[in-house]
Amino acid sequence: MTEFLETMPVGYSQFFTTSEVADHARVVARRGSHLVHAEICAGPSGEQVCVVAEDRPGLLALVTDALLVHGLSIRNAKVYCRKRADGLSEAVDFFQLQHSKGEVGIGGAELAAFLQTLSELVAEEVLAASRPSVAPTSSSPTTRVYFDLEALRRGEVTLLVQAPDTEGLLNAITNALHAQNVHIRASEIRTENGVAHDRFDLVSNDAQVLSAVRLCDIQQAVHAGLPKVARR
Repeated sequence: MTEFLETMPVGYSQFFTTSEVADHARVVARRGSHLVHAEICAGPSGEQVCVVAEDRPGLLALVTDALLVHGLSIRNAKVYCRKRADGLSEAVDFFQLQHSKGEVGIGGAELAAFLQTLSELVAEEVLAASRPSVAPTSSSPTTRVYFDLEALRRGEVTLLVQAPDTEGLLNAITNALHAQNVHIRASEIRTENGVAHDRFDLVSNDAQVLSAVRLCDIQQAVHAGLPKVARR
């Protein structure tokens, strides 16, 4: 347990008891060679799901995508990145989940279904990253709306949008953000080969910290508000 704790960020130990840390260390060890591993474990605010995976850009977006498939959303979350002894970075994230009707927590069968979906999404990302780069084709690129995980760990909220550059795209994004009561503190708009790569640094208009639930709502609202041709 001590070895595991030494690999975790300093803030991690402030939120969990010694017995919880020991439980988490066992969960992380059981990941083994799996792309993704998840278990239900105890937390300060009740049962939560611990997700362990190789740290990668867009991992939180994949988690929320998998949750949406099963009618689940995030009530609260804590996300961490640890440096393993082999030098690899590993995400160790904790989510308290709720159903669309507000019921908190999930059962073993629901966890297994969520884990299967998330594993498939991560496997697709790994496969896509392993393919050699090719020249753009006439087919439209996949649209992605997700938060920068590294920025979240620094306490910052940065929304990333990748989508075919279409008329009204920026307007749709900014309108969706405005409707979610968030302010764009800074942005970077870039288009390459007909693909928009947009970055938005966000803060809440009400000066409140953007919770995991609000982040999920913002992500869904922006994606739903994109011009139809940009949503795939």
